[in-house]
Amino acid sequence: MRKETLTIVALLCTISSLAQIKIDGRHVSLDTLTNTMLATVPEQFFNTDATLQVQTEEGWSEANIGTTITRQPTAVTFSNLTAESEWHITLTNNDGDTRQATLRFTFLPIVQLLGEFGYDYQTGLFLFSHPDSARTDTLTANIKWRGGTTNVEGKHKRNYKVKFTEDHRLLGLRNDNNWMLDAGQPDVFRMRNRIAFDLWNKMASKPYYAEQEPKALNGVRGALVEVFLQNEWRGLYNLSEFVDRKQLKLKKIDQKTGEIRGCLYKAINWDKTRMFDFFDTYDNTKETFFGYESKYPDLSDNDTVDWLPLVTSNNFACNSTDEAFQQHIADYFDIPVVIDYNIFFNVVNAVDNSGKNMYWAVYDKTATKCLTPVPWDLDATFGQRWGGQLIRETEEGYFNSPDFKLDFELALTYRFFRDNFNDYLGQLNSRYAQLRQPGQPLHTDSIIAIVTYYFQAAKNSGAAAREEAKWSGDSDVWGDDIDFTTEYAYICNWIRQRMHFIDTTRLPLFYKQSYFDQLSVQTPTISQEATPIYDLSGRIVTGSLKPGFYIRDGKKFLVK
Repeated sequence: MRKETLTIVALLCTISSLAQIKIDGRHVSLDTLTNTMLATVPEQFFNTDATLQVQTEEGWSEANIGTTITRQPTAVTFSNLTAESEWHITLTNNDGDTRQATLRFTFLPIVQLLGEFGYDYQTGLFLFSHPDSARTDTLTANIKWRGGTTNVEGKHKRNYKVKFTEDHRLLGLRNDNNWMLDAGQPDVFRMRNRIAFDLWNKMASKPYYAEQEPKALNGVRGALVEVFLQNEWRGLYNLSEFVDRKQLKLKKIDQKTGEIRGCLYKAINWDKTRMFDFFDTYDNTKETFFGYESKYPDLSDNDTVDWLPLVTSNNFACNSTDEAFQQHIADYFDIPVVIDYNIFFNVVNAVDNSGKNMYWAVYDKTATKCLTPVPWDLDATFGQRWGGQLIRETEEGYFNSPDFKLDFELALTYRFFRDNFNDYLGQLNSRYAQLRQPGQPLHTDSIIAIVTYYFQAAKNSGAAAREEAKWSGDSDVWGDDIDFTTEYAYICNWIRQRMHFIDTTRLPLFYKQSYFDQLSVQTPTISQEATPIYDLSGRIVTGSLKPGFYIRDGKKFLVK
């Protein structure tokens, strides 16, 4: 028998030995550290006298919650059921041994992970209980920790990457095998990433290929869940989709010819991801390249990746002539989405998401090499610094204050800002004004409504109180208290101040004017040149410049 099969059999036996009762067909999870059982029910049952069907599970002969319960479903009325309510329960197993526990309720879905997980994938079980379903799904998955700075030694509330053995549709989202459990580890509100993505999903223009792929999503969706690891409640999580080829509907590799078509690049660090540097070499046998990682294809999909679309667009952004830039930049970048990303970036004050922590996608490089941006990893938003350290609005002018002049530090946007090609500044501010109208995504009330929705879900389900008790003072949050009510008030006040600041300060918001000095765009004309132009073979060019790479004053530039 294969090792994975033996692991699953052992874990199924674990479920049998640990499961005690079901409520309305759903498994009830036990946190042995607090001796608390948690059941999920539909939210409409809260603040009512809820009559639910309770039964013991295999291995348990009897339970008593004021009513004696056996393996047969028994109707039990839970009077004035709320997140704060609790019921004493006595359980008796088949050997006659008893266990005492406290039963509580949530209306959030519950995920219970069974297995031993770490940096590498391990086979485990994913138990999924949704309040609107009369069952608990037991799914086989390969699971590991995920993240960058959140995944180093000494971290406690881990993120998880989950790969099911087959596709599953969770929470009414996409049908897929690839999911993420986002812990919000450095975020004392735990939900900034989810809130920011919801805002982006509401405001972002469709990618340039939307007519061909109307179901393409250039963001990810998700929902709050409560997670158990083995028999320990681990906290409030965001169960989320991934940014990947499937989400963006990029063209697959041609199965007949092996030709790469769609491409997806993730900016994983600050190396050269701001496009101020010219790339003259690249290696399609390498999965990483000057701060980028090829997410599609990757070397497990194919023998090679394709860096050329990224290199071509990067080099055009930083080295094309002003005339070429104005005429052809839209061939290389999805300008409406770039404009929306620029606005979004400023609104949420995404201090860790300019160049780094974003994706660039190409739909089909055989048709166009145009890149469209997609955000990622938005914990450091709405007044919180990257890494989790809190900076309050009292520290005026600092990274996370509402009046901080954050700007989208890409050579692409600096060229737009410097010379206002195609009235970019007018387009930027016109789009911002449109999105700021009442009822639109960037109206202050609309942004706060997203924050309020998640705050109320966390608080009214009881998950906020559990999170505060579990994780306040932990080193993951630099010893800070986790207080959802205080943080909710802070975020709402920050949003009001931030939007007023942007309203009264014309976009873009610059804090590094020196970036203009970094832009030294080469002009590929040889008339009246003080120094000669060379081709890549070292020969002086004396005629007109054809498309390609050239060298002048020791610097390479691209002519399109």
